[in-house]
Amino acid sequence: MNMSKYKYEALEMLHLHPFVRKVWLVSSIVFFIFVSMLFLPWEQTIKGEGKLIATDPMQRDYNILATIDGFVDEVYVHENQFVKKGTPLFRLVDLDKEYDEKLKSIHLSSQEQYVDFQKQVENIQEKGDNLENYLRVGLNVYTQKFQQIKNKIESLRLKKVSLEKNHEIEKLNVSRLETLYKEGIESKRNFDLAQNIYVKAEAELKKIDIDIEIENNNLDIIKQEKEKFLKETQNKIKLLDNSSLNSKAKLKSISQDIQRNSLNVQRYESGTVVAQRDGFIVRVLQNEKNRLIKKGDPIIHFSPLISDKSILLKISDFNMPLLKEGLPARIMFYGWPALQISGWPKIRYGTFAGVVEKVEPISHEKGFYYARVVEDPKEPWPKGDNLRVGTQSTIWVRLNTVPIWYQMWRLMNAFPPQMLTPVVEKKK
Repeated sequence: MNMSKYKYEALEMLHLHPFVRKVWLVSSIVFFIFVSMLFLPWEQTIKGEGKLIATDPMQRDYNILATIDGFVDEVYVHENQFVKKGTPLFRLVDLDKEYDEKLKSIHLSSQEQYVDFQKQVENIQEKGDNLENYLRVGLNVYTQKFQQIKNKIESLRLKKVSLEKNHEIEKLNVSRLETLYKEGIESKRNFDLAQNIYVKAEAELKKIDIDIEIENNNLDIIKQEKEKFLKETQNKIKLLDNSSLNSKAKLKSISQDIQRNSLNVQRYESGTVVAQRDGFIVRVLQNEKNRLIKKGDPIIHFSPLISDKSILLKISDFNMPLLKEGLPARIMFYGWPALQISGWPKIRYGTFAGVVEKVEPISHEKGFYYARVVEDPKEPWPKGDNLRVGTQSTIWVRLNTVPIWYQMWRLMNAFPPQMLTPVVEKKK
């Protein structure tokens, strides 16, 4: 049987339902869009929480403390009041009403002690100058005596040479007269006279040796006296120097006591505490006149006027290695209507730009580190009271840009974001 003669028109009449065609078309478009989106850029970020603070530590809020023990006599300000530097804040009254007089008495006594010790230092200095002059004159006298004795010894030695020569001559003369006397040529009288002259010359020679020895002994005595005088005088000078140092140290201590007592007297005389800088009175913590206040107790919580604000960013130790100085950030302040897609920073509403200025080198809280985020000059933050200190915020620190498929693969494998090292401009 030849089947080619027959036509099967049923297959030609089969076709897809329009709904199936639409589903297939929509699925294809969705799949194509999904695959295309996998290659879209996605900016990696690290997320952290932050709080707005004053950049200058001197402009952060603090408690104003009581300067003395006593009672609050009067508070001159009220809460939420703005005050200028030097504005009186409150006045304290001391518990001991006679304490002021006691302080003045102590202050006066310290001043009298200072004058006495000052005179003592001057007297010691004068004695020291006199001793140094005495030492200089005494050493000069001993030097002159020493030189005189040396000159005398030298003179005696020269005289000894002359006497030795005369002694030899007289000895030869006696020997010659003795020979002549024995031969009968010279008389007995001349021989005896020559002997007397010889004995006298010999005695003079011995005497000159004794004189030289005496002068040498005197020279040694002068040396010993000079050394003794020098040591004794130097010891006296050292004692005076030590006494002078002790007196000067005591004088310095008394001077410090005078300054401290003077400040105490001034503080207790007024008892009024004033504002040290411009700012706001946040809370009045003590305002009861019958309540005893100890020195150091907080009286007022004060917030100085802030000129520059920044954010203290809290980041986990897992993301800490990725945080670098100079990285850009997006900030969402609490209470501000905002929209921010972390991977697409250009799609935003109500968020603000910031820059990581400083990363703290150590951890102040277990598992967390802190960094400082400052305002980006290109996108300034709200000014004035629109953004107050203490406002909480969510911060996305911007890192490298990668495809979406890589970001998904990274998240599925729990890999960290790619590390980015920013180019930081050096401050001039």
